[in-house]
Amino acid sequence: MYRSIFSLFSLFSLAFSACQISYAESLRLPGKPNDKKLHLTLAKEIVNRSDRFDEIKFVYEATGEPAQSRVMADLESGEIDLYWSATSLDMEKRFAPILFPIYRGMLGMRIGLIHEKDKRLLANVRSKADFARFKVCSGKTWPDTSILDANGINTAKSLKYPNIFEMMLSGNRCHLFARGVMEPFAEMQSYPELPLAVDSHIMLRYRMPYMLFVQKENTELQQHITEIVEDIFADGTYEKLFFNDPEVRMALSQANLSERTIIDLKNPYLTEDSRSIPEKYFFDPLAN
Repeated sequence: MYRSIFSLFSLFSLAFSACQISYAESLRLPGKPNDKKLHLTLAKEIVNRSDRFDEIKFVYEATGEPAQSRVMADLESGEIDLYWSATSLDMEKRFAPILFPIYRGMLGMRIGLIHEKDKRLLANVRSKADFARFKVCSGKTWPDTSILDANGINTAKSLKYPNIFEMMLSGNRCHLFARGVMEPFAEMQSYPELPLAVDSHIMLRYRMPYMLFVQKENTELQQHITEIVEDIFADGTYEKLFFNDPEVRMALSQANLSERTIIDLKNPYLTEDSRSIPEKYFFDPLAN
């Protein structure tokens, strides 16, 4: 009798454990396992705290990262669970955003990657009108390109990111490549063979949150990730992740933001959802 009860209990325990194991999922992402970008650092912390996901699966690890259009299509079809991008009207129309600015607003603070011979090119710029005589290289489909265009900034556009360096360095297409303050220093390290420098004179500034996105219809996943991200920020963990990020540290130590002329631009493409993001999530490196 007791043996039968024990056997039944054991079978129940094994079945319950099997259910637990089968319930655990992989969070399916683009990107590379060895990538140290802040969005992946956040994704790993989300998985650590999730009762739904137990690991990250990099969907394109074996085949290589496809074009962004394919990644977007895979997010829509449910082949991947999560993606990251600067927000735009199109992104928030196609996908459900996690309303948290991963770079805390710093991606909308743009400084120029320039030819090393042009270090004083922007030295006399004091206003948006002064800056208007220069042309900015940018990606044709990037959200920030639309913002620059809407503010009357002259832009030269390319569909391919590597081509932008050639456009800028050749000297006949554009004068600078506008990058988020955490980007150009790492890019100089990635392309040491190119004659690149970072302009030290101006900074363009506008609100353009860089966020996580999930499939539009998957409001359950959107809510699950939102709750975890809110907890990560509330307990102070994100503060540590943010200031320990190599690109953020490099920007704050090398960009000399307080010594620059600030040119504020408007972003007419923010949705009401993006405008509603709590101010506590943003970081102003010039506040102190």
